[in-house]
Amino acid sequence: MSAPTRRALLTQGAATLAAATLAAPALAQGFPTRPLRLIVPFAPGGGTDTTARIVAQTLGERLGQSVVVENRPGAGGAIGMAAAAQAAADGYTLVMGHVATHVVNMAVHQNPGYDTARDFVSLGITSTAANILVVNPQRRAGIMTARDLVEAARAKPGELSFGSAGVGSPAHITTALFLREAEVEAVHVPYRGGAPATTDLVAGNLDFMFSGASDCIPHIRSGRLRGIAAASARRLSGAPEIPTIAESGWPEFSFEIWHVLSAHAGTPPAVLERLRSATAATLNDATVIERIGAMGVDATPTIGDAAEARVRQELGRWVPLIRAAGITAQ
Repeated sequence: MSAPTRRALLTQGAATLAAATLAAPALAQGFPTRPLRLIVPFAPGGGTDTTARIVAQTLGERLGQSVVVENRPGAGGAIGMAAAAQAAADGYTLVMGHVATHVVNMAVHQNPGYDTARDFVSLGITSTAANILVVNPQRRAGIMTARDLVEAARAKPGELSFGSAGVGSPAHITTALFLREAEVEAVHVPYRGGAPATTDLVAGNLDFMFSGASDCIPHIRSGRLRGIAAASARRLSGAPEIPTIAESGWPEFSFEIWHVLSAHAGTPPAVLERLRSATAATLNDATVIERIGAMGVDATPTIGDAAEARVRQELGRWVPLIRAAGITAQ
């Protein structure tokens, strides 16, 4: 290759690089030019759905485009997560997941249809909470504490039933790990979301369950359910009267839940930065914090790299433990 030809190619390459460098900010400034889709991999009415709708409204205002929530329930959130992973990596499809979709499913499903570390990048963690152990006071009038529940389960091995948002959901994992710790058994009844499971518990069709705060606190306040313990490291700010599992006799037990807004890992950097900036403004908005807190959870805005670090840390922590417990999707 002649020297003039090499110089021409180098000049062309430099021009292409310069154009790409200039185009990146322009791409971010132009994004978005149409509505975004926010996939919720669970049924309407649950905690994840409510969180997503709170975030979607303000995020849309920050981005200047509407953010449309789309519920895609099933398989413990795997169906919706797979749909998000298969969507175009252009920033127009986001997903609101939590510890189950991003961590637990990597342990309980042999092939969930997506890989958290490979397919997603975190925009921000919205909140941190824990499931509350609840019973129907009409069906189980004598159960006032977690100890009472364990004794009832021990008296009737495998007869008590508990609901969850599905195999591998936080409620299922929390219950399975707790029953293993307490050395008792119960029958698992999976549902397509936390809200329908809680509804069935209220109706008297189940004995107990670990329910999300946003699902069960209204029923606890009305007296239709009794909260007997929280699976958190400390008492929940939304229900400080309920003791933790640790306080109830199992000092090492806790399983906290967080919700995270994610984008496709292949999203162009400039677009990703625009999304993270809008997410930061959204999650730190006083009204958003108030509305999330009203759900009975703690609003914990954690943005960008810090959110991504927590997701990856918990992947490393929980996946081996869940696999060791032998919990698998059916």
